[in-house]
Amino acid sequence: MLGRTHFFIGISAALAVMQPSSMSTLVAGAGAAAIGGMISDIDSGTSQADKIMTAAIAITAVVIFADCKFHVGIYERLMRNSSIARLLTGAMAFIIICTYGSGQPHRSFMHSFLSMFMLTACMDVIYPDAAPYFAIAYASHLALDMLNYRRLQLIWPMKRGFSLKLCSSQGLINHLLLSAGMVCVVLELVTSIPARGLAARIVSFLPF
Repeated sequence: MLGRTHFFIGISAALAVMQPSSMSTLVAGAGAAAIGGMISDIDSGTSQADKIMTAAIAITAVVIFADCKFHVGIYERLMRNSSIARLLTGAMAFIIICTYGSGQPHRSFMHSFLSMFMLTACMDVIYPDAAPYFAIAYASHLALDMLNYRRLQLIWPMKRGFSLKLCSSQGLINHLLLSAGMVCVVLELVTSIPARGLAARIVSFLPF
């Protein structure tokens, strides 16, 4: 499937499964899911890899901005569960794995259970609360690509590939999944526990 489809389906799947109960978890989890949903395709070629890394940096910047601007509590939770040294170690390991994966054939290492486990472990070192969101989105990417004709090396380094061969990556199914993912993300965000709590606080300040 195409990148936008993985982006929205990844976030939607992660939010649906995890049901975040705080604003910090919602923001960090959605950001991690967005990266997890796309990062596998860093092996699609230099231009695609550059786009994905740029998107990952932009998503990280948005999460940091949201925390600084609206004080959602991500930094405080990060410092309570981690440290700067741990953060840098996890980030460096994440970058090294992605750099290696970007040089591998498409749908090989970066589309395997091993890469999902390794990158999720890095995310757990960086920000433990976000790791499950990342893993779910990553798994959704593998599941969606299994629908296509080209095989995935899920059990890398074994050469054997797996594919259900049900549809192309750019056809009608992709567009339907993209639309469904966008709708689900919006619904999940506005009906989430943090959003409902925020709405209740706003209503409590109204003069009627």
